Amino acid sequence: MYDLNEVKTFVSVMETGSLKISAQKLGVSKSTLSRRISHLESALNQPLLRRQANRLIANEAGIKFLPFAERMLKTATEGQKAVEELKEEVSGELTLYVHDTLVRGWFSGLMFSFLDLYPSINMEVKTGNGFPQALVENDVSIWVGEPKESALRTEKIGSLSNSVYASPGYLEKVGPLHHPSELNRCAWVDLLKNEKEEVHLHHPHEGSMSFRLPQSRLVVDQHTLQSDAVVRDKGIGILSNFLVDKRLEHHPGCLVKCLDEWQAEPLAVYLQYPFGHLPKKLRALIDYLKAEGQQFY
Repeated sequence: MYDLNEVKTFVSVMETGSLKISAQKLGVSKSTLSRRISHLESALNQPLLRRQANRLIANEAGIKFLPFAERMLKTATEGQKAVEELKEEVSGELTLYVHDTLVRGWFSGLMFSFLDLYPSINMEVKTGNGFPQALVENDVSIWVGEPKESALRTEKIGSLSNSVYASPGYLEKVGPLHHPSELNRCAWVDLLKNEKEEVHLHHPHEGSMSFRLPQSRLVVDQHTLQSDAVVRDKGIGILSNFLVDKRLEHHPGCLVKCLDEWQAEPLAVYLQYPFGHLPKKLRALIDYLKAEGQQFY
């Protein structure tokens, strides 16, 4: 029977066409490589290589055996990694980019829980509305809304539904709202600029409708600032139902949903991270965030 060193030698010679070059790459002598090839051919009871000019090339048997040899090496490598991961510790440095929308009300608590769960992890957290699109090996980003085109693996972990909210004090000034057509008499607190200048709302029975975005007295680029402005009677705004409920747990009654059952377009939440084999610490963080993302609604 042949062993993996002999299979590795055969695959290397197929790649280089030279015993000398393969011997240099594998760090053994030419005579050792020759013995390995001979033993492999003897075990298979078939010659695999023939010499043509100054190169070694595969014969028909070698061509048929090559894909099996490559799969054997790949399987062996994967098996080795799987065994090594059993003893790999969840430790080291991680960098996490968190979209501003999720910082307060969701991520701030998770950050401490994750560090308590893995005391050997050191984490650097960066927040904002725009993240680098070329994350390095130990980086993860949490993105709200459609992510920009990139070479990263992108995985949806949840979705944030949105509704129109106001403070009780503001509704006392403008009166109750029963239909989206009444929104044009209200001041508006906008989260970033809406390039389409339209708001789309959907009702389970009345269907969908769009209306021109009201003039906004205040435009901010953070969900927290937008929510604070609405709470301070500066106008109405479209806010995440999930994040509003989190705020109401600490400040009951500070926000009121204006239009019963009418909802704005939801925002998807994505994880982005590099392709390829991931270290255990990175997989631990990704699995943790995916599990926590199930609470979004």
